[in-house]
Amino acid sequence: MVNVFVTNFPKTHVGQEPASLVTLRCQGSTVIALELFCWRSHSDGTISQNFTVPVGSVLVVTDVSWRIDGGRGYAGNSTIFTIELRQHLLNQRSLVFISYQVADVDGVAFKDEHLTSGFVVSPGATMMALGGSNLLVMLYGYLVNTG
Repeated sequence: MVNVFVTNFPKTHVGQEPASLVTLRCQGSTVIALELFCWRSHSDGTISQNFTVPVGSVLVVTDVSWRIDGGRGYAGNSTIFTIELRQHLLNQRSLVFISYQVADVDGVAFKDEHLTSGFVVSPGATMMALGGSNLLVMLYGYLVNTG
């Protein structure tokens, strides 16, 4: 009998190690206007609140799913959803994602976007979202070690 230890697991479909994949469930902050408050979902089913990009890494976001429920009175209205990165020290904001959809008969606008090149979030940057009330955002991507 021979014991075999696998030490180099295959990479995922995005060319990254499985442990580097990130799934975030985000909603608008109840404290700071436009700021996204995100929970990270782990592979064992646990979550961690208030996700921030770890120092020494960047988050590459490859997919964005969003949903805005404006209520029946919002049916048929055009909806624009954006994500910006905010740098606190200089109070600068940079647009990194924009999407458009018309709300359905119930006033709900939703979309799943698969990004060609994605966008990068560095440690210390805050994700801000403009999309109205009752906002739910799912962000998918991976962490890359920068240091």
